[in-house]
Amino acid sequence: MKKVNLLFLVGWVLIMLGIYLSTHWTIIGMILGIFGGLVMGGSSYFLPKSKKR
Repeated sequence: MKKVNLLFLVGWVLIMLGIYLSTHWTIIGMILGIFGGLVMGGSSYFLPKSKKR
């Protein structure tokens, strides 16, 4: 699996887990949601760039 896909998937799972947990434990859910968003945003750093020839 590519690095971008893996980071995006992990970030998405963390955001969804944060949303679910925030209904019971607000602080933990909020932290997981923010961290998941950072991971998803950070995955865009590894998107393929055009190679110079």
